[in-house]
Amino acid sequence: MPRWDFSLLDAAVAGRPGRTYDPLVRRLVLLSWVLVVAGCRKPAPVEIAVADAAARFAANEATPVDANTPEYREGAGWIPNAVLLTDFHEYPLAELPADKDRPLVFYCTSRM
Repeated sequence: MPRWDFSLLDAAVAGRPGRTYDPLVRRLVLLSWVLVVAGCRKPAPVEIAVADAAARFAANEATPVDANTPEYREGAGWIPNAVLLTDFHEYPLAELPADKDRPLVFYCTSRM
């Protein structure tokens, strides 16, 4: 069985005389951490066909998110009602819709 490093937990109580964590508490902390991490897992992004994306947009089942640069959008256009990101590489999360249950379909093109 692997041994876990609890040095951060021990450091958190450092300087508090008489405060130490026994092995049971350490196991409970580890279990809590594992449960939190497991609960944070989200489904991985999937690729969908253009026709599937268009059908979802037409049925109002997903939100298009345009990851093109603003300069490219000016020449190529964009999908109506799409969320327009300010930067395809890094953007503030506030640019995404507040509804976290609604699927987002990110799209981007490249100049050929």
